[in-house]
Amino acid sequence: MTVKPIPLYLVSGFLGSGKSSFLKSIIEKQGNNKRIGIVQNEFSSINIDSRVLVQSGSFSLMEVNRGSVFCLCQLNDFIPKLADFIDKEQPELIFIEASGLSDPLSILQMINSPFLLHKVRFARAFTIVDCPLFDKQIKMLKSVSNQIKIADIVLINKCDKLNSEDCQKIGNKVKEINPLCNIVYTQYAVLPDSEMDSIFENSFIAQAILTIREKDSQPLTTPPDIMVRALSTARKISTENMEKLKDQIKPLLRAKGFVKMADGSAITIQAVSGDISITEYTLPLLRSEIVFFGESIDLHYISNLFNA
Repeated sequence: MTVKPIPLYLVSGFLGSGKSSFLKSIIEKQGNNKRIGIVQNEFSSINIDSRVLVQSGSFSLMEVNRGSVFCLCQLNDFIPKLADFIDKEQPELIFIEASGLSDPLSILQMINSPFLLHKVRFARAFTIVDCPLFDKQIKMLKSVSNQIKIADIVLINKCDKLNSEDCQKIGNKVKEINPLCNIVYTQYAVLPDSEMDSIFENSFIAQAILTIREKDSQPLTTPPDIMVRALSTARKISTENMEKLKDQIKPLLRAKGFVKMADGSAITIQAVSGDISITEYTLPLLRSEIVFFGESIDLHYISNLFNA
């Protein structure tokens, strides 16, 4: 009996653009109806996003930390591990959430590997764009442009923070980079029902990847030059020191994590270029864990804020 290849979806986007929110909405809609496999890639040693998704529904998880799966140093090890994950979990569809610092052009090498050639079918590439920060981010790293080049669908996200005319301007700039992509304007990276349903029809084959030349799909040998630091501590933090922590986070590109407060509560912290969001975290939390992306991260000072 011939086994049909499993549809594989790539989800990319720069730090804090909304990739995990995108996957969260998919799991909430179909996690109890489909066997969904999620591959989460994180540059740091701590994976924060997997615990965000745990609250959403049922799925199988493969974590790849400490670098990009599309980097030369990881790719050769990652491919057979992904094949083993597929054999063990038997998902009906797979989403790879690439690290925000990843350059995903080498997806071509991945799907053509003998380990995966008959196991997966590259169905679609989604790229999430942070609408308010697009002009800043596109100038920072080539990988941001490449994330758009490979996309079949680009979600122009966080459109609630700009007026419709400015969002349209960002959409036009995205089209200049990738004229073939479809653009969806979103809040919280939630697809319209029509686009969401199409994912589970399993009838699509990625098109944008066909325009990528073989010589452009070679994996990067080194990650982008952005400092990444992780804090993990059993200590708690006071409300007063929490304000000091926010001051440390504001200048950074990105910060995310879970924090144990001195009053016994726990919170989730998500920050993108000074925009800090704090929400209650209701699952058991043994340690405070935060990942920081940016320059001048004083981890010693930050660690000392947790003194309760």
